[in-house]
Amino acid sequence: MSEAPEPKKFGRAAREPAASGLDLSAMRPTPAPRPSAAPMELPDEYQSAPTARRRRVRETKSKSVTMRITPTTYTRFNEYCDREQLSYPDALDRLLALAEGAKD
Repeated sequence: MSEAPEPKKFGRAAREPAASGLDLSAMRPTPAPRPSAAPMELPDEYQSAPTARRRRVRETKSKSVTMRITPTTYTRFNEYCDREQLSYPDALDRLLALAEGAKD
């Protein structure tokens, strides 16, 4: 019957002392290349991050309104806000004013 191998030990391996006969006199430091003063060139397909769009600060205080909004209406309202660059409250105030004018 053959003998089983010893189980592996997962501890640290025994440390060996550094070689004392090591000669470092032949090693010389090399200077690092200096960065050029020219700006870095970007690849042709590089696209910068889009700038943050700021919406105007709310101009008037609005009153609370309850209404039904369908997904299509919501999408159209968002597109309207983006196109006119209005905040949601300002855009809603403008649309309600237009609706009041049409009702009269």
